[in-house]
Amino acid sequence: MKNIKLKVASVVMVLSVFTSCEFGDTNVNPALPADVSAQAIVPAAQAGMAFAIGGEVVRINGLFMQHFEGINAQQFDNYKYLVKASDMDGVWSRVYFNTLNPLMTIKRKADAEDSKYTSAMASILIAHCIGNMADMFGDVPLSDALGALEENFFPEYDSQEDIYTSIQGLLDQAIIDLNGDPGVGPALGNDDQIYGGTAANWIMAANALKVKYYLHLSKIDANAYANAEGALAGAFTGNGDDFQFVFGTGPNEANPQYQFSQDRGGNIQIEDHFFNLLINKVDPRRAQLLEADGDEPSGYNQNFNSGTYYSTINSPVIFMSYAEQKFIEAEIELMGNSDIPAAEAALEEAISASITKINGADDAAYAAAESALAGFADDQERLEQIMTQKYIALYSHGLESWTDYRRTGFPAIIPNSEGNNAFNPNGEVPRRLPYPQTEIDLNNSNVPIKAPNFQDRFWWDKN
Repeated sequence: MKNIKLKVASVVMVLSVFTSCEFGDTNVNPALPADVSAQAIVPAAQAGMAFAIGGEVVRINGLFMQHFEGINAQQFDNYKYLVKASDMDGVWSRVYFNTLNPLMTIKRKADAEDSKYTSAMASILIAHCIGNMADMFGDVPLSDALGALEENFFPEYDSQEDIYTSIQGLLDQAIIDLNGDPGVGPALGNDDQIYGGTAANWIMAANALKVKYYLHLSKIDANAYANAEGALAGAFTGNGDDFQFVFGTGPNEANPQYQFSQDRGGNIQIEDHFFNLLINKVDPRRAQLLEADGDEPSGYNQNFNSGTYYSTINSPVIFMSYAEQKFIEAEIELMGNSDIPAAEAALEEAISASITKINGADDAAYAAAESALAGFADDQERLEQIMTQKYIALYSHGLESWTDYRRTGFPAIIPNSEGNNAFNPNGEVPRRLPYPQTEIDLNNSNVPIKAPNFQDRFWWDKN
């Protein structure tokens, strides 16, 4: 594995220095303590990650993959694959400054305290954060990314391949540490808003992420399915293990989709493809994912408002779920092991887990009918069925539907007819995003692509 130097502070911090309030000549806020423990930083770091992945990442995935239709402002353009470099400034800042910066600080402090479980938790979150960035942009800063305190304001970019190696390395080491002695430093405890400091849950989350990131390599690595299958044994056992952040009901605790519905109502709505899929299948989750409307023939409208499963004030942001894991298992059994009955069993459990999580109870008849694969003509049709149900289940689950589409070509969406532009000349669904304008302006010599073609495929998307 490439030697990753986990430093503290992000290049994005440079931007914050120029915009922060000054307190006298020292630029120190007297209301803030001079130093805090690693554990005290954990809630803000976890919330920052959830806000980035549950906000901008969910929206860009949803607009490209037709969960959402952009009808106003930036979302109107992004829906038509017109994505400006400045549109990416927000997600870059939220991940590097609001999330990776405090996570790296937690890791440094936890190592100094000898709080091994806290350090391992930070490594798992770092792995998933940087994985999301690599899956959006390709090459991104990691080993050199967080050195602003050492006056390195121009970080070099790690290749996507090296990023993926680092992800697995971070997760492997975290699993080793969580299976060992916790150290003599402070316990993670209830500062951990995800698992309450329980090491066993973090081990399962790390293994589940290993499954996810191995699967992403299915186009380029003949061992991808076998590697993913190998990590399943240590991963989730049910919905109660889901790797998620649940928001609160206070004024500063609201879920990002809820906030978006309040602050920018009317910018997006449920897209025809996703809406019709739920209605035509009489999907049992539609009552929780769509807004009820007795004046419409379907009983639902396409408004995106607060009050649905992922847009209440205290809705969860899901990083990885048991349902997703079972969908991956179904794909492994079908495409990796050529075992249709095993694929059907895993798919049925995946659908049931999703329905139960969202509705509070299973719909066994629907799950059984939608998991019947033997009658399809070939494995491509069977794979499409798996991926279509996964697409429904992973609505508002970060980036995964877009990643699946780039891996498999499913779900079978029709590209936006207005999606042809200077950066996306063939009008197909984009394969990548542009680097943010702040990086182009402030770190220009290291940005790999200044004017991208959105159809240029990065490392794991080559074939």
